[in-house]
Amino acid sequence: MDGTGSPAERWFDEIDLDPARTWLRMGTRQLGSRPWLVFDEHRAAELALKRHLCAARHDEVFAAEAGSAEAGEQAGHEVLELVRAACRAEGLAPDRHPLDRADRHPLDRADRHPLDRAGRLVQEDLCLLRRDRSGWVLAAGSLCFPTRWRLGDKLGRSLTAVHAPVEGYQAELASRVETMLDRLDDRIVWRRNWFVHPDGRLFQPDRPIGGDPVVPARSCGDGLFLRSERQTLRRLPASTWILFTIRIQHAPLGRFLADADRRSRFRRYLDEAPPAITAHRGLAAGQVLSLRWAVDHWDRMA
Repeated sequence: MDGTGSPAERWFDEIDLDPARTWLRMGTRQLGSRPWLVFDEHRAAELALKRHLCAARHDEVFAAEAGSAEAGEQAGHEVLELVRAACRAEGLAPDRHPLDRADRHPLDRADRHPLDRAGRLVQEDLCLLRRDRSGWVLAAGSLCFPTRWRLGDKLGRSLTAVHAPVEGYQAELASRVETMLDRLDDRIVWRRNWFVHPDGRLFQPDRPIGGDPVVPARSCGDGLFLRSERQTLRRLPASTWILFTIRIQHAPLGRFLADADRRSRFRRYLDEAPPAITAHRGLAAGQVLSLRWAVDHWDRMA
C-alpha cells in the first residue's frame, strides 16, 4: 500500500462509510463555505485528457438538444460566465490550457457551444437540466469522465427515464428529486457518492460485459480504485435551468485505506452493509470476501 497523501485527497474524509446508510437517498446539503468547483494539482493532466477526448471523441463527450437550442445557448452562456469567474478567483486564466506556456492553444473558442467551452476550462463535467411537463430533462452535457453511462443514451430524457436502470429509483427517489429541483433557489447544494472499480481510467462510459472481475486480495491495494463523484446543483437565474456538476475524484484503494481508522471503518462496512448496497458500490460478493482478507492482512502488517 502507498501511505502517502496529497492535498487533492482531502476528499477522502467525505466518503461516507456508514453501513446502515442506504445509497438510495438524495443526501444533498447546502454548499455553504465549501468551494463550488475544486481546483487541484491534477488540473493540467485532466484538462489535457479533456482536450484529447474532445478532439478524438467529441460526439461522445458533448451533446445538446437541437429542439431547445436557443434556450440551451442562453443557459450555456450563464454557465460559461460562472466558470470563468471561478477560474479567475483561483488566479487562473480561464481561456488558456495550463500546459500551454506560450498560450498557443486557446481553450475558449467562440465558435463552440458555450457549455462545450465551459467544460474544457474545469475538471468538472457539466450537465444542463431543463423543466417541461414530464419533469426535469437532461438537455445538454459536457461529459468527459462518465461513470459507466453514455451522454447520447440519456440526452432529452427525463431524470426518471435517465435513472430507469437504477433499481428502486422511481419508487423511492424520483418524486423527491423532482420536488427538490423545483424548489431549488439561489443556494447551491452538493452531494457525494462512491464506488470501487478495478479500472482507474477517468473516461469509463461502459459497464464491463459480465461484470467486474474479482481482484485477488494480494492485488486489492493497487488493483482496485475508489471512485467518487462530487456533485453540485444550482439554478441559473436568467434561464432558470439547473446546472449539475460532476467532479470525479479517484485513487488506488490502498491509498485510501492507508489510514488505520479509515481501514477499520471500511472493514465494518464490508461486514455490515447489505449485499444490495455493496453490489451497488461495485463490490460483488466475491470482491467483498477478497477485500476482507486484504484489509485483515494490511492490519497485521501495520
